[in-house]
Amino acid sequence: MAAANAAPDRRDVHTSVIERSRHVRDYVVARSNGHCEGCEDPAPFLRPNGVPYIEPHHILRLSDGGPDDPRSVIGLCPNCHRRVHSGSDGREYNQRLLERMAALEPQ
Repeated sequence: MAAANAAPDRRDVHTSVIERSRHVRDYVVARSNGHCEGCEDPAPFLRPNGVPYIEPHHILRLSDGGPDDPRSVIGLCPNCHRRVHSGSDGREYNQRLLERMAALEPQ
């Protein structure tokens, strides 16, 4: 019984940290103009510095080799961001966001 309550051995767990560009984040937040680029609702609140709270979302995940580029990063409210990562329709919603990027960042 004691073994079941023991902490897991973390020596074999490997994680990697992918550094994201602050410039891309700032650009995406500015591009969103205070509105979610998914649902188009206003940002839910302002940060202490007065900037609307928008979360950059990499439509093409960095961990899958996606670029840290404004053409693949969309500004989302916290609800839309959670929807992509935790919603039952997250994959489909992410695909719609990818299609929406064509209007936000023409190639």
